Amino acid sequence: MRLWIRNGEYANGEDTQKGETMTRSAIVLALALAVAACSPDSEEPSSAPSGAAPVEGMGGATIADFKTDTNMQDLMAHVIDYSAFGVWNAQGWIIDKDGIHELFPTTEAGWAATESAAFTLAEASNTLLLPGRPRDETRYWVDYANQLYTAAKKAQATALARDKQAFFDAGGEMYEACLACHNRYISGDTPAPRAKLPELPNRIPPPNQ
Repeated sequence: MRLWIRNGEYANGEDTQKGETMTRSAIVLALALAVAACSPDSEEPSSAPSGAAPVEGMGGATIADFKTDTNMQDLMAHVIDYSAFGVWNAQGWIIDKDGIHELFPTTEAGWAATESAAFTLAEASNTLLLPGRPRDETRYWVDYANQLYTAAKKAQATALARDKQAFFDAGGEMYEACLACHNRYISGDTPAPRAKLPELPNRIPPPNQ
């Protein structure tokens, strides 16, 4: 029989183990109750921001509920460009001394990744239209965002169909949308010098052209 000191007295091991088990059970129960109390189902929903008007089709959300503190530079670099290059880097051909090499995905997982990149880009183009994001009051910004959406959706559909040529062409349309927007809002009104965009990768003409 083992003995432990408990509250200044000796106690046998069996009693101590029972006490420790009960203590642990009480702690687990308390934690479970605390988690349940913090769960979304146990709380009342938030109220709409003061003065915000409901918008049809947005449920309980209002324009004031959008969080748009991410600046345009970060949005472009970490969301728009990141997703676009997920498409561009998975299409095209490279020609070297050893011949022609395709850059298109070769596995189902690879094609699924390009689909996800295109889907993400399409949805991200809508974030360009959130309050505070458009660069002016004209419709140019809206048109470029919608052009990018359409091209990204085409890239997704052609990736799903495993149509390499159409997927390649859709990537070019995505770039044209980006270039047009940059020409107007970074390089100035048309006519303007070439926008400060990185060169579109892997744009060697396809082997059959």
